[in-house]
Amino acid sequence: MTTAPTEDKDALARTLELDIIFGRLFPNQRLIEDELMARFGQSRHRVRRAIDTLVLSGLAVREVNKGAHVCSYSGNEISHMYELRNILEEAAIGRIKLPVSQELIDDLWKQHAQQIAAVKAQDLPEVFQLNNAFHQTIFACCGNLVLCEAIEAQARRTQPIRALNFNNSVYLDEALVEHERMIETLQTGDLDELVLLNRAHILRPMQAYLAQYGLSSTF
Repeated sequence: MTTAPTEDKDALARTLELDIIFGRLFPNQRLIEDELMARFGQSRHRVRRAIDTLVLSGLAVREVNKGAHVCSYSGNEISHMYELRNILEEAAIGRIKLPVSQELIDDLWKQHAQQIAAVKAQDLPEVFQLNNAFHQTIFACCGNLVLCEAIEAQARRTQPIRALNFNNSVYLDEALVEHERMIETLQTGDLDELVLLNRAHILRPMQAYLAQYGLSSTF
């Protein structure tokens, strides 16, 4: 049985979030309050609040008279989400003011080293968080907070898609190589190349997800 610390009001929501991100809760799976109360030993109020958090983050949906379930997307919906992600992220990269500081480059290399260590330790939640932080650091260089918030919102919606292959060492190694190239390209100031690298980087997990669930894409 999985337990969540009662002193941390966000622990249950975070546990459920990770269950969705790493595929322990499947697309369209119902989030039944009684089952979650029994699993975690938590009150209905706390379980309901955790589900509300998932709904607000875009990982679950509540339907009238049907309760809540994990989000499930068609191939076209996934394509549209990724098309929007690409538009937003390309816009952010295009707004980066060059040259970037050496302090920023050093910070990215430090984050990259931390992610390598987390991959070696097979600490998948840590890998996921470090991956998010790495990309957020790059997009923050655009200087547009509202644009960064929009990027993060779309990234949250696609978390289960992005994390599907995080238990695949070959996939993670390829992602780390792509991160290295992103840092090097940012350092040289070739934003056009960074746009291409970023597009390929975000599409690879999308394509893997579509293939696993037998879905087709228009993007």
